[in-house]
Amino acid sequence: MVRTAFFIALTCLAMPVLALTKLTASVDKNPVLAGEYFAITIKADDTVNNSQPDTQALLDDFVVGPMSRSNQTRIINGAVSRQSTWQIELMAREAGNYEIPAFTINGVSSEPFTLKVVNNANSSLDDSTAFIKTELTPQSLYVQQAGVYTVKLYLGVDLIDGSLAAPSMENANITQMGKQRESQEVIDGRRYLVIQRDYLVQPQKSGTFELQAPRLNGKVRKNYRAMAVSASATNTLVDVKPMPEGINGTWLPSELVDLSEQWQGADEQVQVGTPITRTLTLTALNTTKEQLPDLTSPDLENVRSYPDQSERTHLIRDGRIIAQTTTSIAYVPQQPGTYTLPAIEVPWFNTVTGRAQIAKVAEKTITVVGEASTTAAPSPSDAPQTTATNNVSAPPAHSDVSLLWAIPGYALWLLTMAAWWWQHQRTQPLAPTSTKPQPKTAKGNLQAVQRALKAQNPQELYRALDAHAKANKSSLHQWQSHWPEDARQELTKLRQQLYSHDERVVDYSLIAQGINTPVSMQQKQQTELDSLY
Repeated sequence: MVRTAFFIALTCLAMPVLALTKLTASVDKNPVLAGEYFAITIKADDTVNNSQPDTQALLDDFVVGPMSRSNQTRIINGAVSRQSTWQIELMAREAGNYEIPAFTINGVSSEPFTLKVVNNANSSLDDSTAFIKTELTPQSLYVQQAGVYTVKLYLGVDLIDGSLAAPSMENANITQMGKQRESQEVIDGRRYLVIQRDYLVQPQKSGTFELQAPRLNGKVRKNYRAMAVSASATNTLVDVKPMPEGINGTWLPSELVDLSEQWQGADEQVQVGTPITRTLTLTALNTTKEQLPDLTSPDLENVRSYPDQSERTHLIRDGRIIAQTTTSIAYVPQQPGTYTLPAIEVPWFNTVTGRAQIAKVAEKTITVVGEASTTAAPSPSDAPQTTATNNVSAPPAHSDVSLLWAIPGYALWLLTMAAWWWQHQRTQPLAPTSTKPQPKTAKGNLQAVQRALKAQNPQELYRALDAHAKANKSSLHQWQSHWPEDARQELTKLRQQLYSHDERVVDYSLIAQGINTPVSMQQKQQTELDSLY
């Protein structure tokens, strides 16, 4: 045993101590073709784990691809050899003689050598293989105004892999809107794959800035060869105007702002305790949803108000960003008399005319009759979440008629179409996603509706109906519009009972008939409306 251990120790001492002494660099072919990738291999005669070749010197003459590394150990007849290998993909865009510099690792350097690059007449790529087009709308912006920067990448051949850098600009927030879209176009008899990305550009400082265009670097396949491809667009100079003097309060720069309203239950005479719903919709061009102010209404004596949670969204249509917020406010008069529901104003700055304007809806006077309510009004948590939408046949009340002459007709048409589209498709997300309801959530809400219906609990039933409609990408107001007339009348009685606590007789069996109307009917209308745009 002692003799065996002594022999092993003696053998180990006899082995040479390995260290890096040699570094070699070579290419898999010489000459190589311009525009075609080739591999350069660097080998070290020992294992190297804490270092790698520096390829910085290659960037001036070559497109440098990814680097791979491998280690190998061999024992032959007691002789141990180790080797580390790096392989780098390179591509030269133009023909010529290039010197591959020496690489150094741990103080050991390789020998430099000359690489010959010849023209590739059969597989060359021209400028039409890939190119980029960009457009900024509008071309001039105010501070914090939102512009849309559209990037279109045209590919005439199959792209194996590549990267498209995002645009950049000093003192500006740039974010991609939604997902990229793909389409096809035929230009001069050649078919191109078009990849489009939309970016939201919001400058934060006035002055003249350069919007850096994105650049493509990648590989394409042509004639069974992987070839490098690159493309870029011209940078865009952006003139950012400062906020004008004299602007007080909310700074809302936009090309066009529209404030409209819809009423429910606002008849000439209203009974005490009957809810009146006012739905306010604020829409603006070239503004984000975060910039839109909150829509509020002052309190009135002897009238309780229950504001609903605002819905905010924005999207891109025809190169313009359209933002919208919708708020519903329920008024419940507690005493008979004449009440004036106040006008609501939203100040904004017209970036087309360069002047401040006000979007406004007029005040409304109602007469309340009946005996004074002696019961306490429900708390906001008990009040139903009413989301009223505009009727398409009723035109919205525009805020300022005079601005129609200052705004291009196209912008007004675009805003009107967007507002109409929103009323039918309030809940559709910006990015294309499935409109199918989540089966588990929808089923659970329907069971809650059935339980509340069986218990004849008006508050629980209303909440369950509203939750079931929202789980199916709709709203209770949109859903009940497809109910039979008798069922809609009973739902109105149910809503009035919630607000006024009056003892109204509700026929729950008729509401059950309305529940049997599929929510998908509304989804079908939304899909048909989408095809128009």
